[in-house]
Amino acid sequence: MKQKALFIGVCVLMCLMSFAHSQAVVLDENTPPEITLVNPEIGYFHFSGIKLFQTRLDLIADTMGFGGFRVRPVQAEITDDQDDPEDINVTLYVDGEVERIMEYNEETECFEGQWIGPGLGTFTMNITAEDTNGSSTSEEWDIWYFCFVPELS
Repeated sequence: MKQKALFIGVCVLMCLMSFAHSQAVVLDENTPPEITLVNPEIGYFHFSGIKLFQTRLDLIADTMGFGGFRVRPVQAEITDDQDDPEDINVTLYVDGEVERIMEYNEETECFEGQWIGPGLGTFTMNITAEDTNGSSTSEEWDIWYFCFVPELS
């Protein structure tokens, strides 16, 4: 009787282990990447992309940039639940127009792109990230921008 009970117990245990092993973990493939703006830092005045001093929030815009973002580019941390950073497409827009494709920098672990060229006023800066599954997200900020130096080709 003990052997029969032991045999049944082992069979039940094996069935449970087999069932647990066969259950695949399904990740939500529709989860878009997450964007965290690193530079410019909201609420600060920047010269050529370098943070200088804090400003009153929403005085003119979310943040201010004088001289473009030439020395220190626009930077964003982009994370995704499935893709490595190298596999994510990130685009920097200014007032709805493509400014440039942002490139991943392994040293800073950020996507980076310069925003340079002449301009004066408050602009909407948008960063859009798309993973290999086609899931995308975007974030936008109002930036007061003044730069008179043209972009050199």
